[in-house]
Amino acid sequence: MQDPPLRILRLQLTYLAIVALVVLLQTLPLQSLPYPFAPADVPLAITLAWIMRRPDVMSPILITLAFLFADAILQRPPGLWTLIVLCASIFLRMRTRGRKEVQFLYEWFIISLVIAVSFLVQYFALMFTFLPVPDLQPYLVQVLLSILIYPICKWLFRPMLRFALTQTMHPSASRATR
Repeated sequence: MQDPPLRILRLQLTYLAIVALVVLLQTLPLQSLPYPFAPADVPLAITLAWIMRRPDVMSPILITLAFLFADAILQRPPGLWTLIVLCASIFLRMRTRGRKEVQFLYEWFIISLVIAVSFLVQYFALMFTFLPVPDLQPYLVQVLLSILIYPICKWLFRPMLRFALTQTMHPSASRATR
C-alpha cells in the first residue's frame, strides 16, 4: 500500500499550507478586547491527526519547518515548542508503526496524554529558563480545547489522508470495491 512520491509530496505541501494558514489566521485581530481564554493549538491537533492517520507522510523535517514558522509568527521562544512537538510526533509515529486502525477512544486517550504532557513540558521549560510563564487557568483551558479539537481535525482530514487502495489492488478487486 505505497503511494506514489508525487502524492506524498502533494500531501506534505498541503499540510504546510494548512498549518501556515491556521497560524496566520491566529494572528488576525478579530476583536479589540483580549480573549478571555487562550485558543486551542490547532496546528498541534492537525499534526497529531495527520501522524496518526499517515505517519509515512509526516517527516520530522516537515514538522520542524511548520512549527518553526509558527514559533516565529506567534512570537514564541524559537524552537522550544517545535522540539516538544517533534518529540511527541516521533513518539506517536513509533506507536502507530505496524498498526492500521485502533479504537478511536483509545487513540483519543493517547493523544490527550501526549498533548497534556507536551504542554506540561513547555510550562516547566519556560519556568526553569525564567521566561514569562502563562497564567495557569487559561493555559489549562488551552490544553483542554486542544484535546477537544483533535476529533474534529481527525474527521476533517480523514478523506484526504486515505491510502491509494485502488492503485495497489488487483484490477478485478478495484472494480469490486466501486
